[in-house]
Amino acid sequence: MKKLGLLLLCMGLLAGCATVKQAQNLKDCTYTLKSVELGDYSLTSFSFVITIAITNPNKTEPAKLKRFVGVLTANEEKMADVTLKDIEIPPASTYPAKAKVNVPMTTFGSKLLGLISMGSGTVDYHLTGTMYFEGPMGVEVPMPVDMGRIGSHN
Repeated sequence: MKKLGLLLLCMGLLAGCATVKQAQNLKDCTYTLKSVELGDYSLTSFSFVITIAITNPNKTEPAKLKRFVGVLTANEEKMADVTLKDIEIPPASTYPAKAKVNVPMTTFGSKLLGLISMGSGTVDYHLTGTMYFEGPMGVEVPMPVDMGRIGSHN
């Protein structure tokens, strides 16, 4: 009975070490709002493709992202909620995570609507949210991220 208890304790410690390593890998990653591209549009809504560049500097271990939940703003106006799920970033590489969002026309202020639809002016995009990685026994461990990009709509 003592051997079984010791075996279970060792397995728990090994799982904990793996979780700490995954957390460190995800923490060491850099997150950049690479682009916000206008897709389709209609009289009622716009669709955008958001690209987040996630760079894993670790040379041997992948970084595993369980999910991301965030909010995209443009010129300080909320545009959309953004979500990503189950992404693995290979070692020493950058992964372009893409999310497609639909934004109702009523969300936009008239000035922002003009800038985006005409492709003129500068739009300050900002994405704030939380990255989650899987911890011990399936518990999701949060890590806040904040990324912005100043530039045109492309």
